[in-house]
Formats: sequence, structure tokens, C-alpha cells
Amino acid sequence: MLTGDDTYYTILDKLTVFNLWTQYNQLTATSTDRTDFLGQPGIVNAWYQPELNSITFPAGILRPPFFHPEWPASLNYGGMGLVAGHELTHGFDDQGVQWNGVGALNTWMTDASKKGFDDMAKCIIDEYSSFCPLKGTNYTPQCLNGENTQGENIADNGGIHSAFRAYQVHKNLNGPDAQLNERVLGQFSHDQLFFLNFGQVWCQMDETPDQYFRQIMVDPHSPANYRVFGAIQNFPAFRSAFNCPVGATYSPEKHCDVWVPKKTP
Repeated sequence: MLTGDDTYYTILDKLTVFNLWTQYNQLTATSTDRTDFLGQPGIVNAWYQPELNSITFPAGILRPPFFHPEWPASLNYGGMGLVAGHELTHGFDDQGVQWNGVGALNTWMTDASKKGFDDMAKCIIDEYSSFCPLKGTNYTPQCLNGENTQGENIADNGGIHSAFRAYQVHKNLNGPDAQLNERVLGQFSHDQLFFLNFGQVWCQMDETPDQYFRQIMVDPHSPANYRVFGAIQNFPAFRSAFNCPVGATYSPEKHCDVWVPKKTP
């Protein structure tokens, strides 16, 4: 327990002992503590824990640009809905498929399912490896590491499918939202607003070559702009929403299908 007489050193010492005690209890626990969310409520993030088969959404992410209770459903599903779909799909990415429903390492897929998954994952690996933000520079490597980022890329692609399908179900049950009474946003359909908010979530200043290079070398996530472009070019619903011709930059004829029942052009 901390006291008013504690110095910086004694506070740090007590916190270290407490953290070690907590970690020891987690390692020796006989059952899963479902009240431990593995993070602080103010964090703007979300995560899937395969060994617990759990998803955590801290309170900090339940706000714009991800969610607002007064926003139309299209924006909420394109923001927080996609985050939920992303974390759900982590249960079925290259690491998630190694764990079963109770958080135990288990090879649960049939041989046919495993081959289908491996083919899908290879498509994603090859596709994202072709994104080269440092092309023409002196940096090496110049392209993304599709092998290292495949888990997050699979989750992005599966997540956008899940969120959009959930949004369509919402519309069927509750009816469509009224067109927005706003000079700019009122020009877009709600299907388009879904994708616009997805892009808005990842909006940031363009990265410097040094930042791209560091991300390529150590980050399991693709750079933000490729997280957007990779997902929409693999999703024909984006093409339909914005009337993109087949073969356009963001609507290639050949694309990867992530956790969908059949391949479409």
C-alpha cells in the first residue's frame, strides 16, 4: 500500500512487486477471470485474445470517429461496426485458427478447410507484398511484408465484410436512414457513407519514408492508407456503392476473397 511518505523509488518498487504478483496469479490461475479486460477503459483501441477467445472494446473507443449514438447507422457500422468485425475475424486469422472456442490450441479445421484457408492467406500475403510505399527510394525493403502483416490484413478484409453485412441486416429490420440534410454529406448515399467513415477512421498525415520503413520492419499492421485501399479493392460492395468500373484502381478484376462463400470477379 502506498503512503504519504513514499518516495519515487519506493512507489516504483511497490508497483513492480504488485505487477509481478498479478502476473504470477494469472499464470497459476485454475480458471479464466472474465472480469479482467486486460487494459484500461480509456484506451482508444480494441483487441482479440485467442487464448481467452475474448474481445475487448474499452470505453475510450466508443466515441467519434468510431461511434456516436446520434449518428446514422451507416457511419456507426462503418466505424465501430468495422472494428467489431475486425476483432471477430482475428479469431479466424493465421493465429486465431490455431485456437478453438475455449481458448485451447487445437487443429479444428478439416483438411479441405485448411487448404481453403491457406489459399486465402497466400492471396492476402502476395497482394499486400505488392504494396510498395518506398518504391524508387534508397530504402530496402521497399514493399510491405505481407507475411508479417497477414493477420491484421485478414482481419481488415473479413471485418469490412462482416460490418457491411450487419449494416444491411440493420437496414432490412429498421428501414434506411433518411438522407443527411447537409450540403456535402447529403450528396452521398448511406452505403457510400459507410465506406467514407471506414476511410475516415484511418485518416492521418502521410508518413515520412523513415516512418514507412520502420513500420515495414517491425509493425504487424499495414500502413493506414494500405489498410483502406487493400480492403476496399477486395470488396465488390465498394465498387457497387461508388459505381466503379471493373478494372479501375480500386476495383480490380482479380482480388482476394476473405472468408466469403464463393469467389466473385
